[in-house]
Amino acid sequence: MSKAFTRESDESGDDEIPSTRPSLPPGTTNYITPQGAERLTQRLDNLLETRRQSSDAPNSDVRKLDAMIRALQQTLSSVVVAQRSPNPEKVVFGTTVRIRHRNGEEETYRIVGVEEADPENGSINWLSPLARALLSRKVGDKVSFRTPAGPDELTVVGLE
Repeated sequence: MSKAFTRESDESGDDEIPSTRPSLPPGTTNYITPQGAERLTQRLDNLLETRRQSSDAPNSDVRKLDAMIRALQQTLSSVVVAQRSPNPEKVVFGTTVRIRHRNGEEETYRIVGVEEADPENGSINWLSPLARALLSRKVGDKVSFRTPAGPDELTVVGLE
């Protein structure tokens, strides 16, 4: 490739770790559960300890570690720990909700912050279409929801 088509940042050798954090809509508060905040804090503590012990590590490894630490510090400075709602009868942030699809299949999801969402393990972020459809619902409520397979009717069958 011609030198004319490179950027200065391509030559800097800076091995920044790109943020994998989904962007939030402008003006949206970055809520997190107390457990999620604790996990992020523990992860940061572990990275800081690893960094303290990495005096013999290659520079590229140290730069990657420093970038991960900065990204996690930035994330922690942007989150707001959400407190539990006094109404345990409604789906709210932090609730674990069990739903039944029209075909009788049941699934359980926990509604959490963007930073802690893990859909494959049942944690969905509160801004996702499914979470937004379920928020403020009560046991027995039916929700129309469009899935990739087509429209579905979900019934809230349990809350924790």
